[in-house]
Amino acid sequence: MLSKSVSATQFKDCGSEVGIIQAFDVKDCPTIPCIFHKGNTYAMNMTFQAKAASASATVVVHGVIAGIPVPFPIPDPNACHLNCKCPINEKDVNVVQMAIDVLSTYPSISLYVKIEIISDDLKQPYSCVLFPAQIENAPRTRLVGWETGRLFEILHQKP
Repeated sequence: MLSKSVSATQFKDCGSEVGIIQAFDVKDCPTIPCIFHKGNTYAMNMTFQAKAASASATVVVHGVIAGIPVPFPIPDPNACHLNCKCPINEKDVNVVQMAIDVLSTYPSISLYVKIEIISDDLKQPYSCVLFPAQIENAPRTRLVGWETGRLFEILHQKP
């Protein structure tokens, strides 16, 4: 069962050992599960308060499919490059701003997304969120017209 709701993104705290999650938000996710369209990028913000100090932290993302965590690499997992103030001091409040690319090659599937911000010194998570998602094909846009330079309509089709 999902335990928290912040900015319309419901999530479960999945083991924030050395921090306290204060907020979590996925942009363009007004409902649960979050619908991720292939070929799009989704911005996410996680706010946490540190219970312990660390020189730096790393963002780790997994897709959990049928209970099996599958690594989901992000371009730069260094939280210090994602708006986190480093070094992280005890009681500091940080907002980590990340973006996840949903590649067009991903399968259409239901899954859980697990995002952790892990202390590099302590090897324990400052924050860990788990939320349901659905990866789908993006709605198709088709241009229909008579001749070049004439009337064009944009028709939206669902796959």
